[in-house]
Amino acid sequence: MNKWLAVPLVTVMLSGCATFNQFTGQEAATLDREQYIAELSKEIEAVGFNRVEIQAGVDEFLNVCASLLERQYTVMGEYRTLAANHVDVQAFLKAHQGLAEEELLAAMFEFDSGATSDNEKISTKFAAYEAALEAISAKNTELGLEITVNLAQATLIMKDHAQAVAFASGTNLLNSFLGEGEKTADNDLGLAILRAKDQISLASEANKIISLEQETIKQINALQAELEAKG
Repeated sequence: MNKWLAVPLVTVMLSGCATFNQFTGQEAATLDREQYIAELSKEIEAVGFNRVEIQAGVDEFLNVCASLLERQYTVMGEYRTLAANHVDVQAFLKAHQGLAEEELLAAMFEFDSGATSDNEKISTKFAAYEAALEAISAKNTELGLEITVNLAQATLIMKDHAQAVAFASGTNLLNSFLGEGEKTADNDLGLAILRAKDQISLASEANKIISLEQETIKQINALQAELEAKG
């Protein structure tokens, strides 16, 4: 299946930040993050979270992948709600996309200089956004560790069951010719393994979106603390 291997909007604000490889820097800078997340959500929903009972010893891995994707999808939903509830912060970030963290912080200071109260300051709104993100970040970090382990496990499972996986793509065509029932990822080992690989890969992509947002917050806070210490 086609994967969205892109960079969320906030990533392009950080010089030296790790990125995915599909897009150039210019393409990443103009990427619509909301569209990215919406499309990724559709892919996750299409793959689904079905649990299976196909083969002892493999079922546990397959169902763990389904569970991880479902949990990550839930966390991504919480993150989308967070973004929607902090539209001022999101609008500010979008308006200043492409800036390095020092330039972004300078833009925040400039914005705040025209505020008539603390509540109008973007730094105040940013702090509220950070506090709301904290609980989501904790869940995301925990999931990230589990996803990493199961990405490695997926490689081993694919290798151990290479024959079943190799036959998976032609299974339905052969069964149709023989007049047998349709094979799906719910009842065929090879197809189930391929789906599990998609599930864990999609979970990893969703996890990275929030991880990059966490990194943005850390970069800005570290720079702000450094400037305040010098002042």
